[in-house]
Amino acid sequence: MNRLAYTELDGELKNPPDIPDECENNESECNEEKTSAPVTPISESGNLLYNTRALSRHDTTYKLETFEKNFMIIFNQDKIDGYEPRKGTEKDVESLCNTFSEFGFEYVVRDNYTKDEIMEELKLLEEKDFTDYGCVAVVVLTHGSQGGLLRAKDTTFHESAIVNFFKTHDKPTLVTKPKLLIVQACRGKKPIKAAMVRQAAKIRKDDDDRDDEPYTLPIESDMLILHSSYRGNPSHRDEVHGSWLIQKLCTEIRRSSPKLDFESILTDVKRKVAIDLYHVVYNRRTREIDINKQMPVVTSTLIRKLYFKRFNDEPSTPEVFSDRGTMGQNEVLDSEVPQTPTLLPRFGPCFCFLDHFSYLKRCLRHIVAENPEDKVARSYLNLSDTFDDNVDFNAAKEQMAGLISYHLKSYEGTVEFFKYIHLYQSRPSN
Repeated sequence: MNRLAYTELDGELKNPPDIPDECENNESECNEEKTSAPVTPISESGNLLYNTRALSRHDTTYKLETFEKNFMIIFNQDKIDGYEPRKGTEKDVESLCNTFSEFGFEYVVRDNYTKDEIMEELKLLEEKDFTDYGCVAVVVLTHGSQGGLLRAKDTTFHESAIVNFFKTHDKPTLVTKPKLLIVQACRGKKPIKAAMVRQAAKIRKDDDDRDDEPYTLPIESDMLILHSSYRGNPSHRDEVHGSWLIQKLCTEIRRSSPKLDFESILTDVKRKVAIDLYHVVYNRRTREIDINKQMPVVTSTLIRKLYFKRFNDEPSTPEVFSDRGTMGQNEVLDSEVPQTPTLLPRFGPCFCFLDHFSYLKRCLRHIVAENPEDKVARSYLNLSDTFDDNVDFNAAKEQMAGLISYHLKSYEGTVEFFKYIHLYQSRPSN
């Protein structure tokens, strides 16, 4: 990008660009605090409480090699009320734990937490002393939708709750610590289709500066948020190997750390997910093959290079870079068809943007199209079409889903795609 030959004061900017806010349509879910509010210093015995291991203003890396440990918590949702099990997420948990533990991360896994339990866990983390931790990571593996909404076991919550936990105005032991949020979840229902591609001044340190000189930072600094997909698009999860993003992320971290900094690794991850992975779908309307893609997104306020290092490793030199274009032998393209048909995994995008009722209606519609003499199926379909799509999965839809599933079972062994249908099973009453 070319530099402009002039600069303007931000306050005098004419016609500023319209940047959509993910929270503007979800005010009830977005409780993010205003960052412009005055910050009250935390004091203890009349003295300001501060991070005794905060980095110097002149440090160019986060110096994880000087910390004996890091921290990671994983909120893993594989059983969500009203949804099919998120098969394959256990592979993501395993890869994350194995990969990050190699670099001194202590980890805890919270499976199938409700919204209240997640909020309580974040509250406990707010009270935790992170002085001796070099890096803090929160990973969320779940279903999601537009506007930053994520699924707990029982209901939705907004990812801003986690982002607010990262802000440091009232958490001095997190000051200058890199804070990572990794989200494997859909961000909408619109698939990304493939596009064909054809080839066609240094600041010096003042010798009189002291390393322990106090300085200020924005409370939103030192954060990095990694989303598995672009806003409005779904994410892909392989039920055998795990999700596209998490598997590529762990592969690249193991291969490139600590030679490359984390943001350079993420560039490799984004490139490989965007180029190497795809999902082929037959479009019944156009009768053509659609190739769906996925584009991970990084939002970063990191102000230093982050190298994943073990305690007492040699410090890194930020100016050293490496260009690697080959694929590792252990990488798996999640779109490949398995050689063992008996596994019958579902490949491609997860259906978190469709409730199971809508999914069963689609299956029933295919049955009616191929079996127009089935009057029961047609009556069930006509009745299902009277339900409001904007209404959540309720008792009426649950009863209708059971009737549809019971009728679809009668086609077992007679239709080719029956083995791919996920039938609804009522949840057992407590």
